[in-house]
Amino acid sequence: MKVTLEQIDELRNRVNVSYEEAKATLEKNDGDLIKSIIELEKKKGRKTEYKGSFTSFTDKLLSLRMSVKNEHGNTLLDVPLVIVLFTFLMAFWVVMVLFVLAILTSCKIKVYRAKSSLNVNGIKKNVKETVDKIKVKSENIIKDEEFNVVVEEDDSNENEIIIE
Repeated sequence: MKVTLEQIDELRNRVNVSYEEAKATLEKNDGDLIKSIIELEKKKGRKTEYKGSFTSFTDKLLSLRMSVKNEHGNTLLDVPLVIVLFTFLMAFWVVMVLFVLAILTSCKIKVYRAKSSLNVNGIKKNVKETVDKIKVKSENIIKDEEFNVVVEEDDSNENEIIIE
């Protein structure tokens, strides 16, 4: 069956895919728009699940913390495990010496999952809000500022532009 440009445009508007993908899906489904929409939504659903699993993995990783307590129960160190791992990669011997020192002084090292911690969506939301605030402030500054352009001629036949 021949697929028309109108069918491709309709499918692209409904599912937000490329022309090539819309055409291929319509041809596969013999021009049936509804079957094509369902198929493409299922594909997009699989991609969303994958992204969700990455996000949940990152959230779980961000919630892990490491605590070091001395023999009296006083907390010496309580940091996210990601920071410990990053430091381990950057300064391997320093971290190893600190671990040996902690073990020799009878410190208790504990890795646990924090109940309230950072999550990816919260970080994205905070970054977006900050970027939006910066955009608004910069637009206000540009709108409020009046630029005076003055052209002066010197005796040396060069033009200078002064912006005040």
